[in-house]
Amino acid sequence: MKSSSNSVVVSTREGAHVAITRAYDIAKGLIADGRRVRITVDEDNDPVSVKQRRFLHGPVLEHISHQVVVGGQRYVMDVWKEHFRKEFLGFRWECIKMPGDKRATPRRIRNSTEELGVKKYSDYIDRVIAHATTEWSVAFRFDAAEREAVRYRAPARRQAEQEAETC
Repeated sequence: MKSSSNSVVVSTREGAHVAITRAYDIAKGLIADGRRVRITVDEDNDPVSVKQRRFLHGPVLEHISHQVVVGGQRYVMDVWKEHFRKEFLGFRWECIKMPGDKRATPRRIRNSTEELGVKKYSDYIDRVIAHATTEWSVAFRFDAAEREAVRYRAPARRQAEQEAETC
């Protein structure tokens, strides 16, 4: 049996059952051929929306770059973007084997906003706004509809389940 990869996104219990049954059938065949199998289940994240990226790089960072003066100096939006990445996303370590090296060497890799899903990006925007407001008294002026358009909302079914749990 040749190598097979199976990836599926489900949103119902029935869909999950079908996907797991299919994964089990594929795994049985691979194991019968003497191969090892990896089965992974993870939460699916929507990619960062263009609206979210535009909102952060437009109104949010623009307000900060125009209103904040640190040490008598103003900084451009790109500097603030990098500052907040460093402040809230940090770094991770990965072992990378470089050409000519005998073994992999740990290297510090900057986490990127591109790795965030819609929900985490929304949280990141909230953190940037909250930090700028509390630390530097930035007064953000954008209409509520503009802000709400990029805020994460749980799917209606999940929201109903969460509300039922709190009652």
